[in-house]
Amino acid sequence: MNKEEIWMQRALDLSLLGSGRVAPNPLVGCVIIKNDQIIGEGWHQAYGQAHAEVMAINSLANPEESIGSSVYVSLEPCSHVGKTPPCADLLIKSKVKEVIICNLDPNPLVAGKGIEKLKAAGIQVSQGILENKGAEINRQFFTFHTKKRPYITLKWAASQDGFISQEDGKPVTFSNPTSQALVHQMRTQHQGILVGANTIIQDNPRLNVRLWPGNNPIRIVLDPHHRIPKSSQVLQDGQTTWIITKNGVAENGACQWLAIGENFRIEDILQLAYEKGLISILVEGGAKTLEAFLQSKLVDEVWKQEKSTLLGKGIAEPKHSLNWKKEVQVGEDNVWYQADLSQPKNLQ
Repeated sequence: MNKEEIWMQRALDLSLLGSGRVAPNPLVGCVIIKNDQIIGEGWHQAYGQAHAEVMAINSLANPEESIGSSVYVSLEPCSHVGKTPPCADLLIKSKVKEVIICNLDPNPLVAGKGIEKLKAAGIQVSQGILENKGAEINRQFFTFHTKKRPYITLKWAASQDGFISQEDGKPVTFSNPTSQALVHQMRTQHQGILVGANTIIQDNPRLNVRLWPGNNPIRIVLDPHHRIPKSSQVLQDGQTTWIITKNGVAENGACQWLAIGENFRIEDILQLAYEKGLISILVEGGAKTLEAFLQSKLVDEVWKQEKSTLLGKGIAEPKHSLNWKKEVQVGEDNVWYQADLSQPKNLQ
């Protein structure tokens, strides 16, 4: 790596410290360089709080140290007033010499306007350093703004012979403590978590985060015919839950019933989620829900957790031809696989 790449890699590494807390904002890190040394750095730590550039400027021992400095930031500085003031204005006020950007911000409220503002103030601007790494880190944010829908991750757990539950739909434990923590980490990295009505009826899950630090996702339950029991934990614990139905709109505390009509298509569900500003959704449903998403070809990422147990019979995992690659061994009896959607059998 050359020096520019080293500084940008540091900004990218810092950005990841906000994982699970910043959505619907992107992950952003910032490093301030002077005389080939880091003199300040920061990252966006939580939604509604100061952005990375603000944190980096505030970290300086002396505010005047920013004069003539080089700023490496993993995403184009914002130019509009949102929850916080524009970061481009702060960099101009701080009299930095140059700003080096990893990725342009696809949000229409920014989308080059931050760069224009910096250049108009006489600040040198360059872009594209480690842009592939930056795009991977913020793939959910980029998908939301470029494809106008949430980023969709499918995840399921199965036995070694390919079953996800018993024949009657009763759940089987495929996790060990470490793999359970990984599931909860994945939940923090998505703004929503989606299951079908059968999962609620059979498992009565909480679908929240208990084993990893981060925000709880919004629970989304597909219940076109209003079948889930009123005693379900997702309706009783006070956390935000959306029940997607064919008809019937209602609200009870943190629970909302949202109707999308008789067709009940995946496309309509995602359109509703997009309109409500949901950046990403983790689909942890049963076989029918997983199959429906795979059939829709609106899936960005697929993960499978496999336990070295043979059930012999039961409800089978999705039968789509996916190109699996082993990612991590979790204990003696658990393997995580990721589907390589870049190969010819992809879903896009």
